[in-house]
Amino acid sequence: MSVQFEQVPLVGTGASPADDVDTWLASAPVHALVEAFARTSDDRNLLEALAAAKGEPSDRLAALDTFTDRWDTRQGLERNQAAELPLTAEQQELVLAAATALSLRGGARLRFRRYDHVLVLGGLIRACLVRPAYAAHLISTGQIEAGAITALGGHRPFVGDEFQLAAEAGAPELDEEYEAMDFGTRRAFGLSEPERVEGEVSDLPGGTWGVRHYRTDRGVAVHVVAAPSSEPGVRRANTPDSYDFFARRLAELQPGQRLLMVTTPIYVPAQHAAAVRMLALPFGVEVDTVGNEPAAVPGAPAANFSATKYLLEVRSAVRAMRQLIASL
Repeated sequence: MSVQFEQVPLVGTGASPADDVDTWLASAPVHALVEAFARTSDDRNLLEALAAAKGEPSDRLAALDTFTDRWDTRQGLERNQAAELPLTAEQQELVLAAATALSLRGGARLRFRRYDHVLVLGGLIRACLVRPAYAAHLISTGQIEAGAITALGGHRPFVGDEFQLAAEAGAPELDEEYEAMDFGTRRAFGLSEPERVEGEVSDLPGGTWGVRHYRTDRGVAVHVVAAPSSEPGVRRANTPDSYDFFARRLAELQPGQRLLMVTTPIYVPAQHAAAVRMLALPFGVEVDTVGNEPAAVPGAPAANFSATKYLLEVRSAVRAMRQLIASL
């Protein structure tokens, strides 16, 4: 019989983020993942703490974060450069079942029909093409209405197979995330030239930013953003950096407004937790995060991720929750 778990609510969708984290940490799929990769007495202590909801959530998250170091095959690399873990067939089956229950394989739902802002999150080249197309699909099919659309990325140079994938998409000139997000957004929404372009160039890697402002034929504002890093010279901009730039430079967020993040299912838990921390809590807005459905976008590749990739994103979710709990 195949492994199955009950669905675990996304952190940030319940009564309080702290309670949501407690529920997540004590859930069957999280416990099963730790048990399947446990090696030491410390790991057994972690299992007991998770099952009994023992200690502060911040302490359990810190211990779980340390535990997930054994899954970190990125070691500072981009996701498409990460090596694969030597997993058994049983471990692979368990990981996929846990990923399904933890909303890394779809399942997030739209709660509203109208969103004041739709944020399309950047990533590797496929994401820069598929996510804008999925956002456009949600709007064109009447599933949602958008007050404004913002594609959030950064000046991240392509690595690995991204150059080949760009060429296969008919855009061999692309060589970085911001340009790919601009290409994907213009294609998805049928945009011509930008109405306005702004930006600032920095000598520090990750310090340069830019925004291209468009408008659809129906008058909806569309922005394509390269956000700066909050640690220029150290790393590229990440998702929280792009949320912060959006809130500070592009939007005048008001309590009660509704925001929708569009990403890939595997990244939903981590990016939703970051949206709760960076946008929902400080500004009093409602945030939803959904992953694209490949079947809804013609020509979109199926999201076939390995068990290792799911473990990496469980790790990302843990780290996002640590930041969320620390901010409360």
